[in-house]
Amino acid sequence: MLHVPAQSDYLPPENEIELIPFDKSEFKDILQGRFSPSEHMAFVCIDTAHCNRDMYMLEEAYQAFVSMAEAALRDSIRLTIVSATRNFEYQRMLWEDKWTGKTKVEGRKLPEWFRDAVDRALKIMEYTAPPGFTRHHWGTDIDINSVEPEYFESEEGKRVYEWLKMNAPSFGFCQTYPALDENRPEGFNEEKWHWSYAPIADELWREQVRTFTEKEISGFKGHHAVRKIDILNKYLLSIQRCGGD
Repeated sequence: MLHVPAQSDYLPPENEIELIPFDKSEFKDILQGRFSPSEHMAFVCIDTAHCNRDMYMLEEAYQAFVSMAEAALRDSIRLTIVSATRNFEYQRMLWEDKWTGKTKVEGRKLPEWFRDAVDRALKIMEYTAPPGFTRHHWGTDIDINSVEPEYFESEEGKRVYEWLKMNAPSFGFCQTYPALDENRPEGFNEEKWHWSYAPIADELWREQVRTFTEKEISGFKGHHAVRKIDILNKYLLSIQRCGGD
């Protein structure tokens, strides 16, 4: 199991906090997705050239993506955002559709497959974070091209992923969830599509870890089951950061 350092280790220096485009009073709402990105001045609408529906990102993170996409296109690689900022309500819909069986997981309805609530929550958390805990709340994290592992096994998907691994860090982006192995034995499954804009996301992550309390796990179906899971150790800390720990 990963060791949890003292919470004070995650407090960013004051000059780093000032680089985050939110007032300190907003941090908790932003971290938990309790806001509307379309109504927040720090968020911009993603141009349709880079996405397939209305989506929003923090302006700095979006501009970094645009630069990365332009560089990729010069190498005949097309990068498209398929998911960006998701508020609490959107994430709750994704979670509860899986919880209730409305959305099937691996072709099956989870209430029929997993009678035990904790087991059902753990299955959902292979790829979907509980509402209030997805990094997609922050405006820094995006899914690129597809959220299906099979895509990244295709010839095109392999080319895209190899390009991202080699080049994305130069634009500030990091693959948050690499393969589970001895270095990352727990947490969300590998997501070759999920990339995080580290200059801002790393500081928001530190604030998330520093201020985490179990009572924040609430407001959605199955939250009592999630409270029985060590989400701090096994999920929030089990990530890869561009700059290291």
